[in-house]
Amino acid sequence: MRIHFIQRLPVEIVAQIFVLGAEDEVMLPVVVSHVCRSWRAISMHTPRLWRRISLSPHQLMWRERIRRAKACPLDVLLLPWRFDRDGAQQLDAYTVQMCMHLVLPFVHRWRTLEIVFSEYGPFLMNAALSECCIGRRAQMLEELTLVFRANDDPTEFCLFSGHAPRLRRLTLDGLRLTWLPSLFGNLTFLDYTHHGFSAGEEAVNEVLCMLAVCTALRELKIFFPRKHLASPPRPLWVQKSRVTLPWLIRLHLRVETPDIPLELTRLVTHLSTPSLTCLYLADMGQRRYPFPSLMHFMRTYPKLPRLETVYLEYGWQGSFRRRRRSDGPKGPSRLSK
Repeated sequence: MRIHFIQRLPVEIVAQIFVLGAEDEVMLPVVVSHVCRSWRAISMHTPRLWRRISLSPHQLMWRERIRRAKACPLDVLLLPWRFDRDGAQQLDAYTVQMCMHLVLPFVHRWRTLEIVFSEYGPFLMNAALSECCIGRRAQMLEELTLVFRANDDPTEFCLFSGHAPRLRRLTLDGLRLTWLPSLFGNLTFLDYTHHGFSAGEEAVNEVLCMLAVCTALRELKIFFPRKHLASPPRPLWVQKSRVTLPWLIRLHLRVETPDIPLELTRLVTHLSTPSLTCLYLADMGQRRYPFPSLMHFMRTYPKLPRLETVYLEYGWQGSFRRRRRSDGPKGPSRLSK
């Protein structure tokens, strides 16, 4: 009887294939463990294969996966998973709190935490994060993603008792955090979407104070989305010293509004990025013509001595070269030295 070539692979290689596949499909460990005896033995003796915990009401299953992961750091996800007949998300604060209760005793083992709410629900993020604030330190946390664009709760969270020494990557959209050096001082990647609870001078000062904590950043993404404010923005006047990001090499500026937000224009005038080599200017609205305030934005933008590459999209085109005699830019382009 001929042996299939996959049975000849070393156990370590098969285990690594399973681990890589589990990064894309959370149920893969269960599938491969039911194929044959040898694969089951491999999967049961590979704790890394079970580290990904995608929270849902199936608590017994996820509790068993945590047990099989042994002492391995955990990747915790809370993503939209429950739908009604119309396809809308049905997720309430009680369900969120119940799901988080399963993994809270293991905060010290979290390697990544990703919480995404795609639809509005009252106090969803509060239910998810309230128990993560006091008396819990994230000693092993390396990456954090918190997304709730529809959030209307201005609560500010001070996570993990202000202690996450290994945190390097943060994606934040729709909520406020307390920015402490012991939490975010070692960040090398930040994708920040402003929450919308402040505007004008207040918003610019808030973001500058955040960035002053993250001086180790190498890549930064900034976005001021269109969001209804309860009160009108204050006048755009900022009395703030310049913030220097000495190691930043990639900067992404994204716009979805008909014109460049005044907050974004004001923000970049107070940023010093001496090592910046790549600048990405994204127009999420894919406009046919340049932004009305484009020339003003470029005149106020500080010089970038080491800039090598600029990526321009739609409304941004024309900012680094003379305007063509045409109907306007049609799509993305790249300019290099």
